[in-house]
Amino acid sequence: MILNPLYNRPNYVVEKQRAIQSDTRPVMLRLPRSKLYVGSFGALFTVGMFATVYGITSLVKGKQSSE
Repeated sequence: MILNPLYNRPNYVVEKQRAIQSDTRPVMLRLPRSKLYVGSFGALFTVGMFATVYGITSLVKGKQSSE
C-alpha cells in the first residue's frame, strides 16, 4: 500500500512522556528547542515593554513649546 507509512506507525507517546516527566528542568525548558522559544519570547517581550515605557514617557512629557 502506498499510504501505509503515513498511518501505520509505532506509538512512542509513553516513552516520550516518561522522558519528559522524569526531566528535572523547569516545565517550560523540557522540550526540544524550548530555550530558543523562551529566549525569543523574552527578547520580544523586553523590546515591547521598552517601547511601551518610551511611548508613555513621551506622552507624559508632552511636546516642548516653541516660544
